[in-house]
Amino acid sequence: MKLTLRTPLLLPLSAAIALLSNSTTEAASYPSLILSDNPVAYYRLEDLSGATISDATTNHFDGNITSITQLDGITVFPQFGLPGITTNSSLFKTSDNPVGNGNIDIPVNATMNPTTDGTHGAAFTAECWVQPNTQPGSYEVPLANFGRYNQPAPYNNASGWNFYQTPGPSSTWAFQMKPAPGYLGTGYAITLLQWYHLVVAFNGTNVSVYINGVPQFTVNAAGYLANDGSADLVIGQGPATGFLAFDGGIDEVALYTYALSPAQVLAHYQLGTNSFRAVPTPPSFLSQPPATPSAYSGTQVTLGVTASGTTPLSYQWKKGNTPIAGATSSTYSFVCHYPADDQASFSVVVTNAVGITNSTAATLTVLTNLNVTHDPFSITRRVGGYAAFRAVANGAVPITYQWSKSTDGGTTFTPIAGATSDTLWLSNVQLTNDQSLYSAHVAGPFGNVDTAPATLTVISRTNTVPITGYARVVTADKPVGYWRLDEAADSTIATDAVGSFDGAYLGTPLGFSYPAGVPHDTNLALHVTNTANVNIPYALELNPVTGPWSTEFWIQPTSLDANNFHTPISSEDNTGLLGTTLFGWNIYQHVAGVWTWNVYSGGGGGSFTSEFTDNPIVPGTWYHMVLTDDLTTLRWYSNGRLVLTLSRAGVGFIPNGLNGDPAVAGGPLVLGQRSDGAYGGFDGGVDEVAVYNYVLSPDQIKNHFLNTTKLTITKSGGNSVLTWGVGTLQSSTSVGGPYSNVAGATSPYTNAISGASKFYRVQVQ
Repeated sequence: MKLTLRTPLLLPLSAAIALLSNSTTEAASYPSLILSDNPVAYYRLEDLSGATISDATTNHFDGNITSITQLDGITVFPQFGLPGITTNSSLFKTSDNPVGNGNIDIPVNATMNPTTDGTHGAAFTAECWVQPNTQPGSYEVPLANFGRYNQPAPYNNASGWNFYQTPGPSSTWAFQMKPAPGYLGTGYAITLLQWYHLVVAFNGTNVSVYINGVPQFTVNAAGYLANDGSADLVIGQGPATGFLAFDGGIDEVALYTYALSPAQVLAHYQLGTNSFRAVPTPPSFLSQPPATPSAYSGTQVTLGVTASGTTPLSYQWKKGNTPIAGATSSTYSFVCHYPADDQASFSVVVTNAVGITNSTAATLTVLTNLNVTHDPFSITRRVGGYAAFRAVANGAVPITYQWSKSTDGGTTFTPIAGATSDTLWLSNVQLTNDQSLYSAHVAGPFGNVDTAPATLTVISRTNTVPITGYARVVTADKPVGYWRLDEAADSTIATDAVGSFDGAYLGTPLGFSYPAGVPHDTNLALHVTNTANVNIPYALELNPVTGPWSTEFWIQPTSLDANNFHTPISSEDNTGLLGTTLFGWNIYQHVAGVWTWNVYSGGGGGSFTSEFTDNPIVPGTWYHMVLTDDLTTLRWYSNGRLVLTLSRAGVGFIPNGLNGDPAVAGGPLVLGQRSDGAYGGFDGGVDEVAVYNYVLSPDQIKNHFLNTTKLTITKSGGNSVLTWGVGTLQSSTSVGGPYSNVAGATSPYTNAISGASKFYRVQVQ
């Protein structure tokens, strides 16, 4: 789809002043035009004070104002009386006060949420003017008429609609209708501090999105369900969406119970752009830097202000009375150091063509603390498996680690060579390691401390899983945990074939001995539906926090659902460090018939990124999936193909868990449901799930998908060196065979090069 972008109207100061001569006439004309098109509710946001916002229609669907004071104790949002269309507008900002965000709440009612049958949405239009002030770190919502998630059917996946400003640094406008068509990105690039006219018009079948009078696209939205009444219409925020409040101005919000025509939308935009109250004003501060910020030595400090006034605004930050070279934006970021920056004073001067103003000074305290926030957690692991311990520390950087081991009850500790990460990995643990203690010596630039010791308890493996067929290919690549899901009917334990992380078979109905999809293999799989799932308790080894990882699984959907998301696999914490926040990841079977990877960053939503290689999902088809994370890039492979690449920093991924202690943070790895039970259970097959503490290579992934191994031959002097992952090396003097086993051959295998040709292959099964 080709999108034609229209540049927002930018008026020079002289032109803006000239418009004032016609302001009286135009002030009356814009609201008159809107009212002549019969909105069901119209919020001009002209109010200057009070607890309510007036609806300009005769319906009087007035709204309630919630005001929040920022942590500076001075600044209150929303603010009113700011320049806008014809006269005033309102200003909103994501709150730094944990109490909540300022907004305008209009009690939900059926008139503003037209339906055809009480559920399915009827025609409507939503219109507003918005002025973004920031490039946000997550999605921000200027206007939402959005029902809450997890309501009774058919509203399981929410209902209603909302506008979005997408995350920066190059944010765009987007729109959402639930449950279908869902998220609708426009790609329309945003220029900060400019006003935009946003309109969405739904005619009962198709929805059209307009920006600044220009239609961006029209798509089918027959699956739209009107707000079910579980949340109100909110201006300045969308709490039911799970995303942030809006940072910027909002004006002239109107709702209609029919679809505005393109001509009506264009007329509203054209008249609105000629109706701004553009009063030349000197700069003033909407928010200022905190008076006494603090930060650890070696870490980044960001100071910022929000200023208003006639644009353009110019900024110059100062340290004491000295201007800082290059510090000429509304924010200033730098790495602080002790003692050079301790008790230093920072401020900013803002100027425009009308005047100049100075911010208050922020006096920085540079801290030198070293804090061990979480000691390693004692664990029990099986013989032959992996064990991991993690120490969590913060403070002045750089911070270094040195792990030590004690075998005498903690009397003496011996440093472990090379164990200098925050996480200590032990492989192939044995009974000789039982009751060993492990502690980390944590050092910073201004001090050091030893963590409390953690105990490793090692127990024998009581249930051995046969490593045959496909399992030989997987285990050759040394997974941390591996669940074949081939237990007999009525089993209660999903055995970890290589590690210490057995799962529990829960819910009903559990379909054991289900035909699997791994090529050249007869091992059976598991079928889940309704409440059936496999719950694998949280463990650090399955959720490395600061180390690479891969997760592999086979899934087979046996049905599609256009009304609800379904989760075949999830590693997610929804009860952790910040209360009602989400960490980790899950895979969705999307209502649109595609696979979706949702990566969480500690907020209420996630990346929600779909791959369209397997589009549409075909019921009855087995899919081999691999997710990898090298700490820079997240990659997703489907059936041996790389289908999606995500920047880890770009999506802000925060892993599930912290230091191995589920009492602190960490949700289970769940097969067949989301870890917190949200949305619908998966209906389909699940098989051969494996977790690794490194990134599987494309060759390894392809070998697993094909159930084979790769034989590599290289020359070393007068010898050939053969390497392979698993299987029996065979040779022949003819490419067509017959082949026979090479006695005693293990990888790598060295063979002298002779004049006669010799052919090799590996027999895997």
